[in-house]
Amino acid sequence: MTAWIYSNFWEVIAALLSLWCVWLATKNKILNWPISMLASIVYAYVFYQNRFFSETYLQGIFLIFQAFGWWFWSSLNTNKQEKQIANLPKQLIIPITLTVITAYFLWLYAYISINPTARLPYLDAFLTVLSITALWMQARRWIENWYLWIIADLCYIPMFFWGKQYITAILYLVFIALARSGLNHWRRSIIN
Repeated sequence: MTAWIYSNFWEVIAALLSLWCVWLATKNKILNWPISMLASIVYAYVFYQNRFFSETYLQGIFLIFQAFGWWFWSSLNTNKQEKQIANLPKQLIIPITLTVITAYFLWLYAYISINPTARLPYLDAFLTVLSITALWMQARRWIENWYLWIIADLCYIPMFFWGKQYITAILYLVFIALARSGLNHWRRSIIN
């Protein structure tokens, strides 16, 4: 057991930090942003070691979005108008969908060219684009971000099991429940 923990030490740390930050996000707490930044740094190392390179790059993108989200939600944003939780504006559904599809094919082409030894490149690239979209929507406080996280988590579970990142696969199973909780919590915020 000790050898297993030692060999998976960074994955355990990353999973615990990720669990904590998602739980904080479901409660609409600003502390989710700095905790998620720490998780991204640790997970970048874990994913790189396992050749999920798109996930490694995603962690760098997450850091940028997390810094934006932290600033956007914080009192440091002096021009901040309290951003309420809201639904995604209907007129943005088609443009966002087309942007996601285009981004996927562009990223997939670049990703396969840069990383010919990557594991599951089609799925990894898709989940990277989907996760970026969900995180951007979360920073904007659009409730539909939780639906995207649930879809992504459902796809991440088999990917991580296949990659023998069992701790992370189990974490993403927990993320589905947390995303559902976040969705319910944010829905109640809209109603109240």
